Amino acid sequence: MKKNIILFAVWCSLTQIAFAQTQINSSNIKYRRSSLYTLMIDDQNRQYANVIRASFEKGPIPEKFNDHNLGSRVIPTSNLKDESANITAFLEANNVARDMVAKWFNRSAKGGFNMDLIADRGKYDAGALDIAKAKASQRGLEALADAGEELIKNTFILVNDYNYVSKEEVAKKASSWLNAIGEVAGSVDVKLTTDLTSSAVGVLGKGYVVKTNAYLYRLVWDEETAAIFYNDYWADDKTITAEKKSAFENSKQFKLEYIGTDTSWADVQSTSFTKKTEEELIEKATVKAIDAVIVKLQKNHDEFKTKTPLFTGEPITAKIGLKEGLSDKSKFDVLEQTLDKDGKTKYEVVGTIKVDSSYPIWDNRYGADEENQNSTVDKTFFKKVSGKDFYPGMLIVQKKGK
Repeated sequence: MKKNIILFAVWCSLTQIAFAQTQINSSNIKYRRSSLYTLMIDDQNRQYANVIRASFEKGPIPEKFNDHNLGSRVIPTSNLKDESANITAFLEANNVARDMVAKWFNRSAKGGFNMDLIADRGKYDAGALDIAKAKASQRGLEALADAGEELIKNTFILVNDYNYVSKEEVAKKASSWLNAIGEVAGSVDVKLTTDLTSSAVGVLGKGYVVKTNAYLYRLVWDEETAAIFYNDYWADDKTITAEKKSAFENSKQFKLEYIGTDTSWADVQSTSFTKKTEEELIEKATVKAIDAVIVKLQKNHDEFKTKTPLFTGEPITAKIGLKEGLSDKSKFDVLEQTLDKDGKTKYEVVGTIKVDSSYPIWDNRYGADEENQNSTVDKTFFKKVSGKDFYPGMLIVQKKGK
């Protein structure tokens, strides 16, 4: 009897340890994110221009991306409806593509490069990425190619052009329109509707609706660009020469590819009873606008879609929600990450999941914790459509059009 009790105690301890380890693994999942540099169009003639700029500059980079911001994040407006030509000219004049490469390779003041950032972001063995060793072996070259394909190639620039409209303006237009209907119709029902709407105007009239035109670019990193960089510009701090330092600084080799433009709207939920200042509402609107337009761009441009790790495998959950545009119709491919014989990363689709509508979708939008203070939801639940058993750390990517 005593022996059984001891065995049971040991089993309970092992079970607790295994459970704790699962929780640790699922909450500290490491995967390779795309990298993002965000900028904005600055129009000093717009109301609250300085508040908008300050809100943008201190706003967070979405956590599904690595922060690849450079020093300058503001582009002066051209005052044209389409800012794409102005943006392209700014990026080229300021050698942004070159500087993004310099950041990837951790360029020092002396002009030397190292692989520390790539090793860290890619979870690579830093020794395996040693340039001298890599050039001497096929496997080393494959490791470099994998790092370029998985990380450097997935570096994006997002330029936002904001247009803020106060809800009060929107509400006044709506009120005028409804009052006009009431005068023409003359019916009690319409008058009642107008009166109720006028009351609603007072409640809903504080805050901002934000229209965002977003321009998306991608750093070009192909075999030719990589070969030129490693052969012509690469040197660490011990081997850097004045000639190589100058050659990189004057290089026009690095390019950006224009992906496309999308427009999105973001709404800040508030009432006329809110205690928030105009500046606080604008800050909230700015961050929500970035999140909204990223969702739109990802739906329309597959190359910009991000991977998300499963948080748990049973039940199936992930740390994404309304901020990522999820609805009860959203479906995802489940990917299993493997390595081929050369050590390069491969992703195999092993199943499909969809949002489980029997649970609420996590509202992780900026400021949602203030608007829904009693909510305890911190993840979204999914159910299996097809595939084998899933486990924490498997990656999911939203299916096209879903």
